[in-house]
Amino acid sequence: MHLAGHNIQALLIKERGGIPLFFMKLDPKAQDLDPMLVSGFFTAIQSFSKEVIEKDSSTFQVDYGARLYTVISGEVTDFVIVSLGEWDDEVTPVLKSLLEEFEGIWIKDLSTEEKDSLKIDVEFPDFREGIVENLSFRKLSGNWVPFMIETGVKRGKKSGIKVIPYINGINTVDEITRMSEIGTNEIVAEITKLWALGRIKFGSILNRTDIIASTSKIDRLLQLSSPQRVELQRRNPEVITLLPRLSMMFDGRRSVGAIIGGLSEEFEDTQVMKVIDILLETGAIVALSPEKRRVLLLQEALELAIRVAEKIYGPEAAKLFLNKALKKVPVTEIAGVFRLTETSWSVDYNSRLYEGLDPRRLMGLYAEWMKLLAQYISALEKDKILRFAEALTEIYQSYLFERYSSLDLRGFEEFTFWLEINCTGV
Repeated sequence: MHLAGHNIQALLIKERGGIPLFFMKLDPKAQDLDPMLVSGFFTAIQSFSKEVIEKDSSTFQVDYGARLYTVISGEVTDFVIVSLGEWDDEVTPVLKSLLEEFEGIWIKDLSTEEKDSLKIDVEFPDFREGIVENLSFRKLSGNWVPFMIETGVKRGKKSGIKVIPYINGINTVDEITRMSEIGTNEIVAEITKLWALGRIKFGSILNRTDIIASTSKIDRLLQLSSPQRVELQRRNPEVITLLPRLSMMFDGRRSVGAIIGGLSEEFEDTQVMKVIDILLETGAIVALSPEKRRVLLLQEALELAIRVAEKIYGPEAAKLFLNKALKKVPVTEIAGVFRLTETSWSVDYNSRLYEGLDPRRLMGLYAEWMKLLAQYISALEKDKILRFAEALTEIYQSYLFERYSSLDLRGFEEFTFWLEINCTGV
């Protein structure tokens, strides 16, 4: 069976009550997922599930809004599957079979010491090949650039990968397809296999809809005397030329396409994209994770609501409503992104407050932003709220709903409920 259409991002197998034994990504763009993060999520899910999940249940799920965490319990391990969107029931029997194989073959005779020393990102190469034969990538883009890396782990028994000579860190997947005489399906299968074995990584994985934010690492690259900038100047001098202009555009809400478009009169698109890729690789910028995209959605939704209120109620009243709402949601990670003076206000979308937060905390902040948006609507005076609702709905439809995907918008219907409640009886 080959299920290329699945929506799984990562797989983790964890010893019951013990350490992670196996970790594998099926989505190279899921950069924020790592074994410790998923394992921590599992611990939280396990604690939560003791109260709400039947004790004899071998499979359960927790939906965190942006991602779905599915747990399949085996004889001695737990299988944690991280996916996006709706669960595909077709993959369930495949995953259960893989877990049975892992327990019955791959860890059956391992000692405790051997388990403790596993390199869980690359271990069990033959098992990894079996996974990709069933699941493949979540998505493989023709624009991605694969490059070889050393794993330090012995290779699986299967060999004869013909695509390796074409992988040089320069050729895209599409270019490799054109240059070689290998069929497209075989190239995808072989590249997927190399990824599963931990032998390649990818560059140029961003697309034009990805939203970019800078990290604290970019500050060092902007300091003339920092060793990080000196090293970047030595390795990639072209980045130094573009960095001052680019750094101003990493505001936490611009997409890759918007950044490229904003510099199109001065620089070639490919030149800008190359520099963005290098900055992404160095950790100076990040593409917003699904959780952060949903938080950004609510931040922009609130800003638009305040701007509309300024037109309907006046600037002073709109700011007064904001202060009332903030007092009812005393969360430092929310208050900290607002810049308030006596005469003005703004939202700092590129605030570093959310840097390093795990998805679970980000989903908690999503709920708090939704609460703040609801409190703002509740603070509005009712005499003009119908005009406000009409204007807000129009701008949401023309901007917000066009900018974000259906996955980003999951859960946003709660706000429409609050808006309807406050307009009822007016």
